Amino acid sequence: MELIFQEENCIVKTISAPEEFEMAWKLRHEVFSEELGWVPKLPGRMEVDSYDDTSEMIGVFTHEMELMGSLRIIQPPNLFMLDKEFACMMPKDKKIRRTSDVAEITRLCVKKEYRSSKYAPNVTSILYKGLYHWNLLKGVRYSAMVVDNRCFRVLRLGCLPVEAFGDFVTMPDGVKAAVCMLDWREFEETAHVKKPDYYRWMVTLPDRYPSLSQSHELYLQH
Repeated sequence: MELIFQEENCIVKTISAPEEFEMAWKLRHEVFSEELGWVPKLPGRMEVDSYDDTSEMIGVFTHEMELMGSLRIIQPPNLFMLDKEFACMMPKDKKIRRTSDVAEITRLCVKKEYRSSKYAPNVTSILYKGLYHWNLLKGVRYSAMVVDNRCFRVLRLGCLPVEAFGDFVTMPDGVKAAVCMLDWREFEETAHVKKPDYYRWMVTLPDRYPSLSQSHELYLQH
């Protein structure tokens, strides 16, 4: 079953149609090639790599189906970027488990005009809500990701309990980042006590999608 639900004036869904993939690859090029310079600029202005062959993506769209933000999810036994591109960031005495309840999150990005704190709704928060419900559908409890120190603080303040695997490393662009793991069951345990309104928002899906809402349970109910 694919993920799809409406959140405020947005549609959150698994990216599946050819035109949706093109929008996601173009957005990734805008962010990771043109803005950040992390990957080379390409003539076709689409950032695509070998990991796209073995992954899924979630997108947040306007009702006119303009892509506002997206992220990519890779599951075992497929190769993680942590196995290659980010291997140098992994502490030598630690490893990411390769079990079915772990997935790697990469290429999270939001279109520039939707990043302002004045813009509502918060597209990044909606992406994480989409990720949470995708994980429930797929039986994934842990999200592995590389997070910069600013995002790390924001996630923890927002009751998304990321834990760093090791020290923060200074990247070529000067940003400090670390390999982190997010335990979604721990999120449920802490958020429903510390931030009950946010917890209810995260776990609740609209009644107009009853089949999706009834297709999985919270981690706390497992």
